[in-house]
Amino acid sequence: MAWDDISQWKPPDLYASFRMGDNVLPVDVRDLTYREAKTRIKGALRIDPMAFEKELPTLPADKEIIFYCDRPGEATSMMIALVAFDNGRSRVGVLIGGFTAWEEAGYPMEPKE
Repeated sequence: MAWDDISQWKPPDLYASFRMGDNVLPVDVRDLTYREAKTRIKGALRIDPMAFEKELPTLPADKEIIFYCDRPGEATSMMIALVAFDNGRSRVGVLIGGFTAWEEAGYPMEPKE
């Protein structure tokens, strides 16, 4: 297993998948900045990156899981995607540019819960 086993999504590709009704689920794994954040990607699930391994079994198996963070090089989301892949999740990816790229593109967001 290596980073090239993880799909890499650009914001326009993920947005297009939403619009087409594809079975994808964005998962917010931002760490420190999440506390101050007021929004997230519309429809995203939130998982604390420090507790990810115990929450992995709760992720739906019938969707491609797209992790996003706000660290350079998708550091947190890639690390978590690799752990998910190692634990049997073959349909995982990361959002290139993370939350910032999605927000700057003006794609749908919602208040975080």
